[in-house]
Amino acid sequence: MRRQQRLLKKNNVHRFHKALVRQGVDVKTIYDELGIDASVMLDEKNASVSMSKYLALMELASEHTGCRFLSANMALNPETQYQGVLGYILSNAPVFSAALSLLSQYIMLASPGASANFREASGECFLTYKIHHATVTECQQDVEGTIVQFVLMIRNMLSEQNWLPNSIYFEHGNSDSLNESTFPLACDVIFDHHFSGISFPGELLDYPITGSDPKLLELLESHVRSTPEYLAHSSSLVDQVRFQIGVNLEDREVSADKISSTLGMSRRTMHRRLSELGTSFNSLKEDIVFVRAKEYLSDTDVTITELAQKLGYSDSSSFDRGFKRMAGLTPLNYRKKYSQL
Repeated sequence: MRRQQRLLKKNNVHRFHKALVRQGVDVKTIYDELGIDASVMLDEKNASVSMSKYLALMELASEHTGCRFLSANMALNPETQYQGVLGYILSNAPVFSAALSLLSQYIMLASPGASANFREASGECFLTYKIHHATVTECQQDVEGTIVQFVLMIRNMLSEQNWLPNSIYFEHGNSDSLNESTFPLACDVIFDHHFSGISFPGELLDYPITGSDPKLLELLESHVRSTPEYLAHSSSLVDQVRFQIGVNLEDREVSADKISSTLGMSRRTMHRRLSELGTSFNSLKEDIVFVRAKEYLSDTDVTITELAQKLGYSDSSSFDRGFKRMAGLTPLNYRKKYSQL
């Protein structure tokens, strides 16, 4: 069955068009090159563009302007900053940790086909971001711009306009001759990492968000959950399943029966809908387990045996085989190569 097309819609597209113009991008040339109808981008009410075209557009715009960090600079431009419904949801969470959970749950509102996750290890927290339907090189502009937007959202939630993360990580390399110091946020920037995201002190998780309104948050969530974009968008179910797998993974409650029940549908219905979206429960679970395994191996000193148990494997040898099949390295060799400790 044909996979549904992910779309960046309406006001997001129109604002994006205006942001490109402000950056001096020759939008007509780029639109023509990508086969994008310029009139669609100018339609403030009905504009839409496929996510794949959007990603290609950002990469091409960076190339045409010679601005390596174009999307990051666009995100920092006050004239292009826009909180949107996701920003309002996060700003009304009671504490910072709750806002991060909401970000994981509703990231599809801002970035269709993407996921955001956070975890804590040894007093440090990591917020990660990934586009699942594109290669690392196809989406580096989107990733860089989104990471900057994460920083801006956190500044807003903490009411600290100069806040910076401990480090920023990018899965892609910095192919330009420029070095990391040219990134528009003055903090530690690491390329060729095993994930894209930011790190910050774990003590921030309990930070109360000033001005949060629980009643408004309830209304916003109720509205979002009833919109066609949330219910029918091709990535929404995938993101919800990913989120539930991640939440329950270390409790060993990651059966298809439990997840489908949590999402208010039968196991059969969940399998059918995931199949229509070109994926499966087992595939999503395997992806989450693999990502979580890489994070533990690089950022903690948990033993391989303990990690295998955490991730639901019957024994460490099964974990060794499964991890090597995905990474091309055994867990031990992966830790030796990528450990941050």
